[in-house]
Amino acid sequence: MRLQLFCTDNNYKEPNLHRWGPGSREVYSLHYILSGRGYVVCGGKTFSLAEGDAFLVFPEEEFLYFPEETDPWEYLWVDFKGADAKTLVAQTYFTKECPVVKEKPGLEPLFRIYEEGLHGALSKERYTARVYLLLTYFFKERDEPEGKRTYFEEATELIQNSYWKQELNVSELAKSLCVERSYLYRLFMEHSGISPQQYITEVRMERAGELLTATELSVQAVACSVGYKDALYFSRLFRKRKGISPSDYRKNAPRGA
Repeated sequence: MRLQLFCTDNNYKEPNLHRWGPGSREVYSLHYILSGRGYVVCGGKTFSLAEGDAFLVFPEEEFLYFPEETDPWEYLWVDFKGADAKTLVAQTYFTKECPVVKEKPGLEPLFRIYEEGLHGALSKERYTARVYLLLTYFFKERDEPEGKRTYFEEATELIQNSYWKQELNVSELAKSLCVERSYLYRLFMEHSGISPQQYITEVRMERAGELLTATELSVQAVACSVGYKDALYFSRLFRKRKGISPSDYRKNAPRGA
């Protein structure tokens, strides 16, 4: 696994009068306030933070942050860097102009990246996965102009990941996406030129063809593997799409296919 994101530090700061800056860092540093109050100063602006708020220190940007003297904050922080860091941060609400996200309660467990007793390559991969997960909780909500494209992408991804389930049908797909069947139909016709049911069938038939040429599975087993309980029904669909029966398709497949 080639890591594109690295957790370089993760720790806890108890309530005290510790302050940092003004200065800059080479990494992103995400802080989460557990209790108390404090302030972040950057870009000529001052931001007030309290329990459940978070702020992100951007690399190579001047930051100053310090606690409220009468109610000093306690917080957790995660430092990270890597080729994916900038791309991921760009999907969050954090910006250099406003590096603060307010009122995100319940995220404390996600900020505890490190695991006692875990070392070596496995630890790096697991910590990286946890940073990815943590950042998704700060991702921006989708805006309306991208709604149609996004629903279609979600639908096709769901089909690609669930084609083997016998219960997968248009009704279940619409239910999973919380949209009307008619809306889903229009999306598929607009973006793919075929209906949702046709798309499901096409995905299943393509996978069936792969299994027939690359494995020794029986036709019954192939049918089950792509979401059909009835092998005869599967065979009829396969012949209709491919113009040949599953058995003949296997016989005619090039060796090594």
